[in-house]
Amino acid sequence: MDKSFNTKLGFEIRQARLAANLSQEQLAELLNVDRTYISFLEGGKRSPSLETFIQLLNHLDIKLSFLPYEWLKNLYSVCSQYNLEIETLADTINDPKVIPMLRGKAFEFTACNIIRNNLPKNQYQVSNPKLNAQSSIKDIDVELHNLISHKKYTIECKLAAKGSFRHKVKENNNLVSMRVKCMRSRTLGEVAAARKAEEIGINKDILIIHNDQYLANDFDFVITSIANAFYETDKETGLYYWSPSEEAKEFLKLLRVENQEEAFYKTYIARSKDLAVDKNNNVKCSRKKCNNKDNCGFIPNYPYIYFDKTTGQVMKPWIEVDKFQELLND
Repeated sequence: MDKSFNTKLGFEIRQARLAANLSQEQLAELLNVDRTYISFLEGGKRSPSLETFIQLLNHLDIKLSFLPYEWLKNLYSVCSQYNLEIETLADTINDPKVIPMLRGKAFEFTACNIIRNNLPKNQYQVSNPKLNAQSSIKDIDVELHNLISHKKYTIECKLAAKGSFRHKVKENNNLVSMRVKCMRSRTLGEVAAARKAEEIGINKDILIIHNDQYLANDFDFVITSIANAFYETDKETGLYYWSPSEEAKEFLKLLRVENQEEAFYKTYIARSKDLAVDKNNNVKCSRKKCNNKDNCGFIPNYPYIYFDKTTGQVMKPWIEVDKFQELLND
């Protein structure tokens, strides 16, 4: 959805709230969110998650006639093309086998918007190239084009690993940690490994050992959202839910994060080369068959992201996404 959608939805939320004689504080309490979040929604600065949207519909008489015709047409078109029943679409999506893939793909669009909003529009063009990941063409999540220098950068979008928040780090008790799920969705088979090995000038057997890992030069940056680090899996349904521990809640307060929605938009970015196994990064490879554990150049499946326990300050090589331009200017 674009800004016009957010603006129209925000107006309808405000009108419905006033009609229900609710203050922003009262509505926030009903939805278990912060008042500023309601203010962002009504001001068109944020779009609600599906869960929040359903809660809004349950509590307010929101008029939906503003929904854009093109959006509805595209939704019906996609459902028709792939024989998806629109009546059961929500149930189709809400499946433990489907949700992780959809959330990962959706984050590419979210990340694109976040990056676009944090860089000067007269200097940078940010896009989601539509490429076929099955083909030999490199799949790019987000592409960044400097309109002045004409340099292009590629950004890989990876969510934090589910339930990975740790409030104690053995090596340094002043840090908390999370991990980022940063691996290939498709492993390299013999044929693909041989082709890639020839393209980049590396031994095929080395690629086979690291067949689900990225090399540092596969893309320029990695962006992550931390929300998944505070999820837990329901053993009965297989679905996972926002469930931060007491230690996690205390840490999130340092980040000024009050809920799941705010955690999702808390994003950090790092150079891919700074995450890879390299003698200068103090990152070691855990692959048993790797013969170059200090300098193989592959990015671990779950690179760490560390924070200062007392201030919430993220530790290098990660930075907050609103400081991304500083990283580009280095």
